[in-house]
Amino acid sequence: MKKTYLWFVASILVLGNGLMTSAQSLDNSFYEAFIKVNDALVDHQLENAGVLITAKYNGFYTARVNAGIDPMSLKTVSGVEHVSPAVTLLTCCDSARYYSRVAKVHEGTNLDKPYTGKGVIVGVIDCGFDFNHINLCDDNGLTRVKAVYMPLDTTGNQPVIGHCQLPGSCYETPEEIAALTTDDPLTTHGTQTAGIAAGAYRENGWYGVAPDAEIVACAMLETELTDVRVANCISYIIDYANRVGKPCVINISLGSNVGPHDGSSYLVRVCEQFSGPGRVFVISAGNDGHSNVCMHTSIQNEQDTVTTLISGYGGGTSRSGFLSAWGEKDKPFSARLFVIDNQTNEWVYTSEPLAVSPSCQTIVECSTENDAQLAQYYKGRVEMRSMVEYNDRPMILCDMSMTAKNKKYVMGLQYFSNDPCDLTLWTSQFAYFRNYGYDWAQIGTSAGSINDLVTSDSIISVGSYNTRQTAPLRDGTIYWRSQSAPVEMSYFSAYGPDENGISRPDVCAPGSMVLASGNRYDTHPHNLALWQPSAFVDGVEYPYCPDLGTSMSAPVVAGAVALWMQANPNLTAADVRDILRRSSYKDEYVREGNPSRWGFGKLDVNAGMRCVLNVSSVAGDANGDGEVNISDISMLIDLILNPALVADYIYQADVNNDGEINISDISAVIDIILGL
Repeated sequence: MKKTYLWFVASILVLGNGLMTSAQSLDNSFYEAFIKVNDALVDHQLENAGVLITAKYNGFYTARVNAGIDPMSLKTVSGVEHVSPAVTLLTCCDSARYYSRVAKVHEGTNLDKPYTGKGVIVGVIDCGFDFNHINLCDDNGLTRVKAVYMPLDTTGNQPVIGHCQLPGSCYETPEEIAALTTDDPLTTHGTQTAGIAAGAYRENGWYGVAPDAEIVACAMLETELTDVRVANCISYIIDYANRVGKPCVINISLGSNVGPHDGSSYLVRVCEQFSGPGRVFVISAGNDGHSNVCMHTSIQNEQDTVTTLISGYGGGTSRSGFLSAWGEKDKPFSARLFVIDNQTNEWVYTSEPLAVSPSCQTIVECSTENDAQLAQYYKGRVEMRSMVEYNDRPMILCDMSMTAKNKKYVMGLQYFSNDPCDLTLWTSQFAYFRNYGYDWAQIGTSAGSINDLVTSDSIISVGSYNTRQTAPLRDGTIYWRSQSAPVEMSYFSAYGPDENGISRPDVCAPGSMVLASGNRYDTHPHNLALWQPSAFVDGVEYPYCPDLGTSMSAPVVAGAVALWMQANPNLTAADVRDILRRSSYKDEYVREGNPSRWGFGKLDVNAGMRCVLNVSSVAGDANGDGEVNISDISMLIDLILNPALVADYIYQADVNNDGEINISDISAVIDIILGL
């Protein structure tokens, strides 16, 4: 009878071939539920019944239901067809740890022992640290931040590496670190990323992936982040790891579209030089995956031009950020700024042209303070710099901070050359390529939006997918994000290919609506408005807050690498990439989505640890999680229906060892489950 039942379940899975997910409750005053609805439902009827709708989908809602309401009683509401209370899941920085399958690694289930990152350094280069947040302490309340380096600070000891003194200060004793507050009182970003990778406060469930790892924090003001300072931070972390003789993984949740995206940028090369056994870099893929920030084009002849218009934000009047244009070696080109009246189609302003000089850097500033004609239409400045860069390619960089006096005034760039040449352009997420309906203006694409800093095989690049759409706030309300439906690709997650034709990111991890520790010294009104119910320890309030971005998904992977490094301290980036290739899971969203966006798939920390340890596959364990259950039947069905995936799984899913994955393997798994 049991075997018949399992075959029935397998049949349902074959027919549905769907993803089974569940939600988690937020506190004891309510529970979460899926509510199936039809067209007869009027939303306020649910609200009157004590239900808060948190998200709408085709044919069903997710909702918060007051704890005293029986789920079955909601079926009396006209239009409600079914109510399914949420299944409570293991939570940590939202549901990031659950979806990344971390718990069994912490518990040591079917492994030789538990793994929590002990003996591994997690380096975090960021801004907005609360160095003594309870989430960054151990069970005894002692900080796990072992060292702090701040490139702009002058009150501590100046670090010396080799024969060089790094600018800034370092703090390496518990007493010194205990006296620190924050590096930036206007952001909470660094406290979030450090907490996601290595947070340890367990009372509220929002702790990190590697809770016993040691933390080295490199911090500076958000407005002062530069590639040079980040390179100095890398040097400091590597030097510290060498001095204490421990492996380290470095998380960099920062990005840039200014570089050539071919692996030749200076900061990328710094990572390449330090990368090696026990030295792994994890960097966010970027947040421009929904925007037209990349353009591949060409100038055909001397009379030809490449012209694009720049859209903005702030009601369409502001244009801020960078626009970089890269040409071919030994083929200089020129650029000019212009403004068009979008109502009359008239070009009302054109700057002097700026040409790339092979011998020097040329700078032209268009400022409304000294250009009366430009000041008629815009306020602010645009600095254009032309140079031949470190990879011998000519580049023109446009640094914009402009606000139009009227929405009809649109700013653009025009490029031209005496010789035919190819151009690749990138712009930031605050200014996009558009054509505003003009056939002479070129538009961009999100393909190629990948962060320049990840365009090297010495770096693990991380994209984002959604695991949550709502978060509780400390005032009792719920924060809701559109376009964050679990468990889909995050709309913002940037992707390649890079300029070498390599598809990136390597893997995706939870990065949307992640709940993590916040900076208690943060005074920014927007951030304070998003504080969640806090942790109170010995009379001190420690905030938590939700956020989204590949900045949040990268530290999930960095924490995973720390766990794997505890098992093998000599892991390299190539090793980690191979582990990700072998262990990442591919659900229907991955299989049916753009492979350039998903990489190897979704992070599976448990399956990755089994790869690190070379744990022998359990007979029937088709999905590699160390157990044999109904999920293995689902995996086999997925493989049978998607033969292209078989090569990645045949070593574990060929249960009967006949060299194929077919219905007989499902039968073999059912026999194993039933003990036959």
